Amino acid sequence: MGPIIGILTRSGVNEKGTPVEYCMESTRRAIIKAGGVPIMLTPPQDIDYFTTKSGEAPDLTGMEQEMILYQIEKLDGLFIPGEDKITKYDYYVFEECLKRNIPIFGVCLGMQMIANYKIDNFKLLDVPDKELHHKKDYTAPAHSVTIDKNSLLYKILGSEEIMVNSHHLRCADYTKECNVVAKSSDGVIEAVEFKDYDFCLGVQWHPEITIENDINSKKIFAYFMEKAKERKEVKSFSK
Repeated sequence: MGPIIGILTRSGVNEKGTPVEYCMESTRRAIIKAGGVPIMLTPPQDIDYFTTKSGEAPDLTGMEQEMILYQIEKLDGLFIPGEDKITKYDYYVFEECLKRNIPIFGVCLGMQMIANYKIDNFKLLDVPDKELHHKKDYTAPAHSVTIDKNSLLYKILGSEEIMVNSHHLRCADYTKECNVVAKSSDGVIEAVEFKDYDFCLGVQWHPEITIENDINSKKIFAYFMEKAKERKEVKSFSK
């Protein structure tokens, strides 16, 4: 069996107006295509996450933390998806995965969350050019990004400039715990890597959408899965 990849769920409502916790089908299938086993990580708190604003959820109790740690111990990798809200639960999962050196990959809001780690009262900026960054069709390339040649991302892709899809209205302002490793032509942060960590990568675009036909998306997921497999082997050896 392939490495187990936990996906942080997002909150929404279905066509009947019922609140749901979900993961995007494109995310689930991208992980399977890359050789992983996707599982959804859902918040343990008995609250309506859809109507609760970011930062307003109650602190996690000791029992709730234990429930989360039980799930994390099974993981070989963590995927942080996009959407429009970051919760205390998201950050708790992220921090506990960092402590365990679990490979982490975030996209869109997931990248912004990684970039803003340990920044008090952080605020996301509006993108300077909505026409460039907020495309309704994010299955197609939208703009180029320039990649730092000294970065892991460059090592993975072997290219200093690539085309990416784009579907976001906000962007990270700056980062304390990460290196900025890619930017768009208007200066928007497009990728970050956590400092002094084996694999914690965030990208502003959506490679999970384009993994079927885009070689760079395939390379990123393949590397993520390679690191997750290494984690799985270490866990198996230590048992």
